[in-house]
Amino acid sequence: MILDDLTLHNFGVYGGRQSIALTPQVQGKPVILFGGLNGGGKTTLVDALQLCLYGQNARCSNRNGLAYEDYLRRCVHRGAEAPEAAIQLAFRHRSEGVEQRFELHRSWTVANGGTRERFHVLRDGRLDRLATDTWAEQVEDFIPARIAHLFLFDGEKVEGYADLDGTSGLIATAIQNLLGLDIVERLVADLGVLERRKRADLKGPEDRRALDGEEARVAELERARQTLVVERAAGANALDRAKIELASIDDLYRRDGGEAFERRGDLEGRAAAAERNLLAARGDVGELAAGAAPLLLVQDLLASLAARDAAEAQARRNQDALALIEEEHEHIAGLPEIAALPKSLRDRLTKSLRARMEARRAASDHPLLLDLGPEARDGLKVLLGSELPTTRGRLVAAVAAEASLCQALSDARDSLATVPSHDVIAELQSARTRSRETVAAIEAEQAAREAALAQLERELTQRREALARMAEEHARERFASDDVRRVLTHSERVRGTLGRFREAVVVRHVERIEKLVLESFHRLVRKRALVSELRIDPQTFRLELRGGDGAAVTTDRLSAGERQLLAVAILWGLARASGRPLPTVIDTPLGRLDSEHRSHLVRRYFPHASHQVLLLSTDEEIAGRYYDDLRPSVDRAYRLRFDEAAGRTVVEDGYLEGCGLAH
Repeated sequence: MILDDLTLHNFGVYGGRQSIALTPQVQGKPVILFGGLNGGGKTTLVDALQLCLYGQNARCSNRNGLAYEDYLRRCVHRGAEAPEAAIQLAFRHRSEGVEQRFELHRSWTVANGGTRERFHVLRDGRLDRLATDTWAEQVEDFIPARIAHLFLFDGEKVEGYADLDGTSGLIATAIQNLLGLDIVERLVADLGVLERRKRADLKGPEDRRALDGEEARVAELERARQTLVVERAAGANALDRAKIELASIDDLYRRDGGEAFERRGDLEGRAAAAERNLLAARGDVGELAAGAAPLLLVQDLLASLAARDAAEAQARRNQDALALIEEEHEHIAGLPEIAALPKSLRDRLTKSLRARMEARRAASDHPLLLDLGPEARDGLKVLLGSELPTTRGRLVAAVAAEASLCQALSDARDSLATVPSHDVIAELQSARTRSRETVAAIEAEQAAREAALAQLERELTQRREALARMAEEHARERFASDDVRRVLTHSERVRGTLGRFREAVVVRHVERIEKLVLESFHRLVRKRALVSELRIDPQTFRLELRGGDGAAVTTDRLSAGERQLLAVAILWGLARASGRPLPTVIDTPLGRLDSEHRSHLVRRYFPHASHQVLLLSTDEEIAGRYYDDLRPSVDRAYRLRFDEAAGRTVVEDGYLEGCGLAH
């Protein structure tokens, strides 16, 4: 994937319309460098990329829980002449050996207390209606929202990933989504529900009530435990991490077509309207066909008929003129003045007059086949001069309108075909609702959660054991169906197989991720012996570091710069493990690093992070010798200059003053 152009129109601090070319022009120079002071619009560029790609699902830096319409309203440039803004992003993506160019156009207008958003997708220069309607699902094929944080991140916040306890959530999320293991876990849970139902189906009424009560209690305890586990993992950032969980459910909801399901009524209305308009257009074509339109087929014949009538009219005029000329000739020849002329002159005059009469006689010698009257002639003239050209224009427009409406009806039906049924989306809607309720409910202290979770684990273990004994006892006593027995047997085997499969897949890929993260860390840090071994627990996904002496290395033994390099190495390794050739965008890339660690990032990470790297730096980061080190890898450089007089940020070619120019 290559980002080609980003265009901003009255977005944030960027007033007016400004376009930024992002395509690397020289092989081996992947870096597109932006320089600007704090508050100059660097983070706004990253937000623009996120917003254009993901719309209301974008995780923008300054949204802070705002409703989507309120966020769009706040993004309009304060000095804009009209309350509207727009973002356009052009990129190329190669799939199955074929490269296609996409252009995303997202704009919105604030009016009457509301915000109206417009969005459409161009594929190779042509409007793609299906991609426009289902973009929330299709964007997952390019840069999935669930792993976008591996490629678009804030350098100042990245150090949080180096917390050996806190980073387990990042690694678990990445592995689950990269390997698709969430499907396996859902299948195991569904099989467990199926087994309990099958066993319960064979119970008597009293046993069934006891089993249902115990099962309900276990289910209640499992839900409570899951809530506490999520809250404990969140800790001080519990609310934020719960929102991340909600976002992952929203991602799954979008991928499975939830938003398309919500728009089903609009899509059906579009299809019905297109069908009505198509019938009306076909009626217009039929009305024209019942009028003068068929005469367009013989328009050339009608034109030749008009020409023949003109020739006959001319012949009639010549006949009338011939009689007058003959009478005048006789009169002239008998004049005494003519008789008095010399004979040679009289002969020449007589010969000339005869020649003119013969010419007029030849011109009038034209058969009158049509002999049209004035009314017929005027009707033919009107038909050829105005009626047929007008009918042709109306017919062409009506046929074009019919073709356009046929395409609109086909597009509407194609969009409806992508809408899932209620049965497919119902479970996701329930999960989405539960997750939102969980986000609203996280308030308890971490210590209280730990104590409650320990008590809950003990009670849940006891209840599960009791439920298993009760289910096995009743199953042995009341098993009467071979089909049920086979279902239970195979379901248990499948659950066991899936469990072993999940463990094997995780172990296999965790080993590869360990190597990639450690290799990335060694490429960045100056003390290669500081961490000689890196392990990820396949069960908890907790990161463990060991030094050259084999002793465990905790994050408090690392300097702030080393922790940030470790965080970058984790993101770099996970991004490499994803196997997706995606651009990398880094805001505030050097953060609080010391000079030597900065130099390592500049020389060893930025030029190799991806085939296209967008760096957004302050004047205190990539400057001086760091700029000199990075310059061989810089393809384009821009500075973000805030124009105090105009009250807006302007994107200019070149880099920050005192650092030289990139071109």
